Amino acid sequence: FSTICVCAQNSKAQELPNSIDKLAKTSDSPTSSLININNITSWVSEKGYHYWEVASTWNGEYPISSNVGSIFAEGIVWGGKVYDGFSSIIRVSGNTHYSGCSSLTRPYRVRTDYKTTDLTVDAATSNKISTGNVTASDIQAIRDQYMTDWNEWPATEGAPFNDVNNDGIYEPDEDIPGVPGASQTLFIKYNDELSSALYGSPSIGLKITETYWAYSSSGAIGNVIYKKVNIIYAGTDSSNSNSQIDSMYIVQWSDPDVGTSSDDFAGCDTALNLGYAYNSKSTDGTYSGIGMTPPAIGYRFLQGVSEYTGNSSDSSIFDFKWRKGYKYSNTKHMSSFVYFASGGAWDDPGYNYNGTLEFYNLMRGYKPNPPYPSGVPFPNEVVDYTLDGAYLLDGDPVTGTGKIDGNYESAGDRRIMLTNGPFSLKLGDSVEVVVALIGAVGNGYLNSVTKLKEYAVNADTTFLGMISLADTQVVDVKSSDIKNSTPYKFALNQNYPNPFNPTTTIKYSVPPTEAVSNQFVQLKIFDVVGNEIATLINEFKPAGNYEINFDGRNLSSGVYFYQLKAGILTQTKKMVLMK
Repeated sequence: FSTICVCAQNSKAQELPNSIDKLAKTSDSPTSSLININNITSWVSEKGYHYWEVASTWNGEYPISSNVGSIFAEGIVWGGKVYDGFSSIIRVSGNTHYSGCSSLTRPYRVRTDYKTTDLTVDAATSNKISTGNVTASDIQAIRDQYMTDWNEWPATEGAPFNDVNNDGIYEPDEDIPGVPGASQTLFIKYNDELSSALYGSPSIGLKITETYWAYSSSGAIGNVIYKKVNIIYAGTDSSNSNSQIDSMYIVQWSDPDVGTSSDDFAGCDTALNLGYAYNSKSTDGTYSGIGMTPPAIGYRFLQGVSEYTGNSSDSSIFDFKWRKGYKYSNTKHMSSFVYFASGGAWDDPGYNYNGTLEFYNLMRGYKPNPPYPSGVPFPNEVVDYTLDGAYLLDGDPVTGTGKIDGNYESAGDRRIMLTNGPFSLKLGDSVEVVVALIGAVGNGYLNSVTKLKEYAVNADTTFLGMISLADTQVVDVKSSDIKNSTPYKFALNQNYPNPFNPTTTIKYSVPPTEAVSNQFVQLKIFDVVGNEIATLINEFKPAGNYEINFDGRNLSSGVYFYQLKAGILTQTKKMVLMK
């Protein structure tokens, strides 16, 4: 039965490009790699392109080791009005069924337990074979690649790491590569300088880094892959100091195929910044073949682009930290959601400059045709135009209320676009978004949508829990002798790991003071409503660096705060217990 399903899907793949060097095994310089630490997997090429690697039909497996998936292809797309002396004003590029990008680094992938853990499933999914066919040499090749990537981790290119010794330099013998607390991290860096442009637009001159991470978990977070996308406007040879991009958008584009592609629906939840696809009926030909309820698959925008205001009352997240003096450019991280369908009422943009104008219209929340600068609204039956943006199919398919798929056109091969924008960039500016890929399986095809939304809430909670507060100290301004309490060595580090289960380590530093040899130090744990949960330190301590372990085995999963006080200095950070 599975062979029949794959052949049916392959007819779609045969109509699309085979423009990526697929990776069958690891090597010193792999061209693609994958996230495969939990129940959902995703292949990623060195240029941000997500090819249909699994059975030549899906980009990744869901669930893992099933040889079945829910996404055909996906990628980041961007577009805007570019002013740098080139004749083409509107430019769109990125990764959809084609790639408009070139690699700047190879993919790097690390997992914290690679030396000791059983890598059989990792080797099977990496080599696209069954676990029963995995050999000792396959496993050793995976382990060797992890070791190579650990030692060569590109921290100087922006790849994150846990700076264990706090010296600001990545040292493989001291530090831990990857997103702190994550079970697996994958990093790539590429640009948009490709001679055969994606939609007929010349290069804007962007440099893009993508950081993927995931957690080894059997719960909701075990169905999530996170992706942080950072874009720098570096410019081209034609750019000058006044170059800028106006009305720019960043899109999480996807061609979801929930098992069999021809019977899918799409939808969005504006409250959750979530866009998704699900099966249109209770059974799916492909998933029935493995005895499974059709899942729902989707993306949640966790963080949008932010801009500098200089106002200390503003704050937004950038590079895993809350930054004061910044605010998000748009009220909602998902500023629009649209769908289109192969052979549907509105179809894929063409792979030429007219496609650029069509895609730019979709980013703005309008029908692709007639192309920009026209802007024809979507039919009232499918769209709600709000102050925050345009949202198609924002009803509730579980209750059958609002604008839901199937009322305007029949089920089919959907594409979905979650967009953040508009915003502006000057030459040298950098922007960032964070997106979560989420899968969910319920006890029925519509219950899968319910589960997806529950998992989306968990994905957001986990992400916010790993974000550090700004590295500032709260000083009591009533103190008459602040200068004698110089806070330059006062520090409360982010706990590691975070999220944790059930133990984590907290490091902190107590500063010297001229007045006394010891300072009274308190380190306490609080829940989200401010109740004190535990006191870890409550004593006088001399200046120095310290660490202490916290055991949360008796607590429930959730967000907690830990607060350090030393003399007149106070600092608080957030952590997540995930069981």
